[in-house]
Amino acid sequence: MDKKWLAGVAVLFLVLAYLFIGFAHQSGKMGRIVQELHGHPGNLGHRYHIVLIEQERYHPYWEMVEKGAEKAAEKYGIDIEFTGPVRNNMDEQINLLEKAIAARVDAIIVQGLNGEKFTPVIDKAVQRGIPVITIDTDAPASKRLAYVGTDNVAAGESLGRLVVQTTGGSGKIGVIIGSELAENQLQRLNGLRNIVKQYENLEIVEVRSSNISHMEAIQQAADMLRVHPEINIMVGTSSTDALGVLQAAKSLKRDSLTIIGFDNQEATLAAIIRGEIKATIAQQPFLMGDTAVRLLHEHFQGKSLLPEYYTEVKVLDKHNAQEGESL
Repeated sequence: MDKKWLAGVAVLFLVLAYLFIGFAHQSGKMGRIVQELHGHPGNLGHRYHIVLIEQERYHPYWEMVEKGAEKAAEKYGIDIEFTGPVRNNMDEQINLLEKAIAARVDAIIVQGLNGEKFTPVIDKAVQRGIPVITIDTDAPASKRLAYVGTDNVAAGESLGRLVVQTTGGSGKIGVIIGSELAENQLQRLNGLRNIVKQYENLEIVEVRSSNISHMEAIQQAADMLRVHPEINIMVGTSSTDALGVLQAAKSLKRDSLTIIGFDNQEATLAAIIRGEIKATIAQQPFLMGDTAVRLLHEHFQGKSLLPEYYTEVKVLDKHNAQEGESL
């Protein structure tokens, strides 16, 4: 009787196990069907892993990009990793791009700072099935999926129009750019030149690079003002430049110097409110980060993307500088 009872229990257990496995299989199948009807992929256990490679970690501008990207990643259930050189270094950025490719991440967001250097590595990622979105600076000749950021030539032209508005179309201009190798900086400089050349009494006297360094911006601006005392307006094309120019002007007691900057760092906005910097061209780094991640989510869902997504810039002066804190 005991053997028969045990055999019966065993058979009953096997039947129940078979029914449970069948039920679990059908439930999983129904779950996948429901998810597909809602437009989500069936492999629910997979979370996409993307990497955002910054120009410089812990820089206020890139911290805003991070916040936008992180918010979108949380919304779409994407794992995002932030990396970048501690100090501006193009070769290290490329090295980090190579590491992301080797790690076989699901997607990469990166600047295209220099087409000659970045394009082959971006193309390498795409060839290995890793979509790339360029942010802040484009690499249009590459196989990148899309670009998100400022139209930098147009932003440079906005700088030029500010110069004209401020000077009445007459003056000697000194320019500090973030880098002589970065496409976004050169594009802004070209945009500035497009406007200046339309006015015969406006002249760009000299252009120097700060290498995205506050200290170097101070040194280059001070030296330029010593060599060219006729300069009466200084323009910066990266976020560190106007503040560096301001400090140089104070040390040289050039109180009448007109300074126009780029980006909306807190210290820049405070200087505008105090009347020490005339105005700045503010980008939207938070929106750039948010948009780049959203576009990758749409790509993962099989949607087609446009080649460029330009985020607008805004002129901030004494009347609206406080608005720049929310960009």
